[in-house]
Amino acid sequence: MGLKVAIVGLSSSTHDAAPWADSEWEKWGLPWDDKGWALMARHFEMHDMRLLDSLHSRRKDGYWQRLKDCPVLYMQERYPIVATSRAYPFEEVARSIGQAYWNSSIAYAMALAIHEGAGEIGIYGVDMTGDDEYSYQRPNMEYLIGVARGKGIKVTIPDESALCKFQPSGIRFYDHLPTYVDRYGWLG
Repeated sequence: MGLKVAIVGLSSSTHDAAPWADSEWEKWGLPWDDKGWALMARHFEMHDMRLLDSLHSRRKDGYWQRLKDCPVLYMQERYPIVATSRAYPFEEVARSIGQAYWNSSIAYAMALAIHEGAGEIGIYGVDMTGDDEYSYQRPNMEYLIGVARGKGIKVTIPDESALCKFQPSGIRFYDHLPTYVDRYGWLG
């Protein structure tokens, strides 16, 4: 089956459902994940360094040290201040995905997993709901899920996640049937 990647965000709905104890899965996520960062093989901090400097004041004390402690840290470029940082391979990933369409650190992780030929990708702690930045990041993530599935990669999304659903968990297509019938008539 090849590489199995668990991409882990911060949403409490499914964060803890990630396969933390399963060594078959490589865990990729965010260095500011206080619960899981030390268990991750790869971290993604894709904010521009100027923004990161201002974010640093809002992150917990010791964030720069945490970045330095990440075994593999993808950033926009390699920064000498963070010895383990490496430049994200923008052009190579864009060629294999079909375009450069990423708008969150989680999306960069997803695109890289697709690029590296993961056989399976699990997405945990990623809902991208609400009225904040996560809601506008959701279409991008759902696009990448479609790219992965189109390439034959198995994508696992916990039922509790809002990703790839019309409504929050538990709503199925046939729950929308009356609206469909009212609009288009019955096709059966």
